[in-house]
Amino acid sequence: MFKTGLNPTLVSLNTIVNGLCVEGRVSEALSFTRHMENAGYEPNGYTFGALVNGLCKIGDRVNAVVCLRNMIERNYEPNVVIYNAIIDGFCKEGLVSEALNFFSEMNDRGINPSLVTYNCLIQGICNIGEWKKASFLLNEMMEKGIRPDVQTFTILVDGFCKEGLILEAKSVICFMVQMGEEPNVVTYNSLIGGYCLTNKMDEAVKVFDLMVLRKCLPSVVTYNSLIHGWCKVKDVDKAMCLLNEMVNEGFYPDVVTFTTLVAGFCEVGKPLAAKELFFKMKEYSMVPNLLTCTVVLDSLIKCHFRFEAMLLFRAMEESDLDLDIVIYNVMIEGLCKDGKLSDARKVLAHLLVKGLSFDSYTYNIMIGGLCREGLLDDAEGWLKKMEENGCPPNTCSYNVFVQGLLRKRDFLRSRKYLQIMKGKGFAADATTTELLIGFYSADKESSAFSRVAA
Repeated sequence: MFKTGLNPTLVSLNTIVNGLCVEGRVSEALSFTRHMENAGYEPNGYTFGALVNGLCKIGDRVNAVVCLRNMIERNYEPNVVIYNAIIDGFCKEGLVSEALNFFSEMNDRGINPSLVTYNCLIQGICNIGEWKKASFLLNEMMEKGIRPDVQTFTILVDGFCKEGLILEAKSVICFMVQMGEEPNVVTYNSLIGGYCLTNKMDEAVKVFDLMVLRKCLPSVVTYNSLIHGWCKVKDVDKAMCLLNEMVNEGFYPDVVTFTTLVAGFCEVGKPLAAKELFFKMKEYSMVPNLLTCTVVLDSLIKCHFRFEAMLLFRAMEESDLDLDIVIYNVMIEGLCKDGKLSDARKVLAHLLVKGLSFDSYTYNIMIGGLCREGLLDDAEGWLKKMEENGCPPNTCSYNVFVQGLLRKRDFLRSRKYLQIMKGKGFAADATTTELLIGFYSADKESSAFSRVAA
């Protein structure tokens, strides 16, 4: 544009900057702004406002602040919208004290906070569990003549419910109704979630009935909360009834719905039913996420359905799912506990082919599996590999190996590794301690041994 000989107005250029920021192309917007300046156009308050807002939306709060400072240095006065973007950005990152500093700064500059300002701050404060400060801000905004809206009240209800403070949440709802604000679906969902969190399912159902009575249409989130609640109290039959009800009411269950149900059936020891639900997801054109897969696989293994677990694992590998180290660890651990070390090694080899790296849990699984089979030299080799591969053994690694040595009455190496543990500041865990006590009582050399282990 600048090379064509055209002379666009600053308004036109600002429109481009804002458009790029809205689309998330903030780096291009910054580059375009530099070209503007080189072409003799001075960015104004609108330019900086668009850039600050764009930077905050992509989480680049550092450069957003740089932009704000640059704006002030050029004698452009930031407005409440710009400060709201900065405050919201810091609150979303959990940096509430920094957000409050900017809140103080805007007050010092004579910029009056808006409803949005307070909602951002109350949300950020509730997110870190500081509900007393949130209540203080509610009182402050009302003293300044700023009327809270349904979002303000819902933020507070949600914050109280997540802390298990249901009575306080109900008080907020009573107050919002007195203020003429009708609770919306998000408000009701928060209260239902709070009752489910505290296992008060009868109360959760009453809230659900109340919202329907008040013509507030439930959402998938509403049903998911109730399904999670029933699964949490191990009543999977009621959870399944809700699944059928939501489908009959025209709601499509999502991945969260099925993951919750799958976990619920696993928790009550019904992994095959969980597996059936897992495959039922296809009927709703849904692809299971890694969490769903991990839950089902782990449950099948723990309930000793090894064959079904292996079939599922192979199907997952052949799917488009981007399997991570966690799911491989679940499978490897199951094989090791079943004494199938050769199969575990094959899975490990495939893991490396996929470009994944072992974590400390992977190493610990293999050390434990080898120790159970009495292959102590191999287990020691894996312990040494950890250090060589930049994954230093942790307290679990040493405890698992020492336990293997003690079970095989390998006194010399047990003493050696207990000394290493002591030097690294690692303590014997409950199982190691129990084995040591047994060793002391049976071994004549226990006095020398105990001095090392103490």
